[in-house]
This record gives sequence, structure tokens and C-alpha cells, in this order.
Amino acid sequence: MLLARMDYTVRQLARLAGISVRTLHYYDQIGLLKPGARHANGYRLYGEESLLPLQQILFFRELGFSLEEIRDIMSRPDYDVLGALRGHRYLLLKKAERINELLATVDRTIHYLQGEGNMDIKEYYQAFTDEQMEGYRKEVRERWGDDTLKSSEERVLNMGKDGFAAIQAEGGTIFQAIADNMRKGPDSPEVQEQVAKWREWLGHFHTYSDEAVLGLGQMYSQDPRFDEFFSKYGDGFPAFQTKAIEHYRANKKS
Repeated sequence: MLLARMDYTVRQLARLAGISVRTLHYYDQIGLLKPGARHANGYRLYGEESLLPLQQILFFRELGFSLEEIRDIMSRPDYDVLGALRGHRYLLLKKAERINELLATVDRTIHYLQGEGNMDIKEYYQAFTDEQMEGYRKEVRERWGDDTLKSSEERVLNMGKDGFAAIQAEGGTIFQAIADNMRKGPDSPEVQEQVAKWREWLGHFHTYSDEAVLGLGQMYSQDPRFDEFFSKYGDGFPAFQTKAIEHYRANKKS
């Protein structure tokens, strides 16, 4: 069964591609994208075979190529559409990374202009001495790398003082709720509900894998710095919390 051919007028194709009619007229004028046919009255018609070349042109334009460069590239006998698409994808990913970097800079500037830019990363570790703070940062680098530390600290700085204080308070509420239910055991529904909230709460600071979450939970009792900090929630709390996190991880549904 043969399917009916679909033709587009200049206006229809322009609307479909999100460009102006004048742009398509110009592409025709310079020989970049010719219509497949013309009505007797001179109206241009574009077939479905025009859609992919137009997509390619728009990708190249988005990546900063001039129309002359695009015409030269696409008119080559060895021009490979699939290879070009792979190239577009790679370059667009790099462009997205750059845009994300610029967005982070804009966010930091906004916080600064709102009077929140004077926050120092040391405030993130306000419960620790400078020596403990540097020890913790070193531990993060060794376990998960510089990128994890940088990502986490950038997120904190972008929160601003009020946002960071709210998230700290949320974490304190979770830890206190775990401590209040210690008598029920690390595998109790009440404790496991709070551990699940803790797992979600960690997302404020970094996108942790399940393995990293388990490692962090074990650090809470195995690292003397964390053990000292979390002991304020009660005797035996750090070890209890580690057991609760280990139980959560072992029974987590994938």
C-alpha cells in the first residue's frame, strides 16, 4: 500500500520548524534548501525529503556555523547525515555543560546581590573545627573524588544562608526522629521511614549512588569525627544509625 505524499507550503514548514517564512525564502535564494516543487503561481512546496536537511541546517546554525559553511559542508559528496547527527549531539552536550556553568555563575551572582553572597563554605561545617573540617573534606576527596566535593559545596553556596539553615534544620529533625525511636530497633518501620527521608535529604548536597550512601552511613560511626558529632543525639546513636542505614540499603527495592 502506497502512502500519500505529504507536501508543505512555505508557511506550513516555517511553522513546523519554528522559523520565519522569510528565512525559508532566503535559504532557497542562496541554494541552501530548495523547494521540491513549485505551483504554477510560483508558490513553493516542500516534500518530506526537505525535513531532514532543514533539521541539519538548524542544528548547524545553533552551533554557530555560518550559512556559507553549512552549504559547503552539506554539499560535499561524502556528507554523512548520521555522522553529522552524532557530531551535533556531542557539540550540543558540550554547549549544555557550558550553559550549566553559566547558570551556576548567574545563581551565585544573584545570591550575592541579594546579600547572601558572603557565605563561606566553612559555615557548612560550622559544627566542626577547622582541622576537623579539612579532615572531612580530605575524606570526601579520597572516597568520591574532587568533583563530588566541588559539586556538594557549590550546591551549598547556592542555597544562601536562609536556605542552608532550613536544610540543616530539616536534617536535625530527621536525626532526632531516628534517635527518638532507637528503642524500637534499627529495622523498625519508624526508623526506616526516617532513614528514607534522610536518603532523600542527601540530594540537597549531591546525587549520591546507593553505594556512596552506604559508605556515608558507615562513616557516621567508623569515623571518629562523625562519631563525636552524632553522639549528641544520644549514647550509641552513631552505631545505631549506621545499622539502620545498612538495613535500609540491604532491603531497598531497586
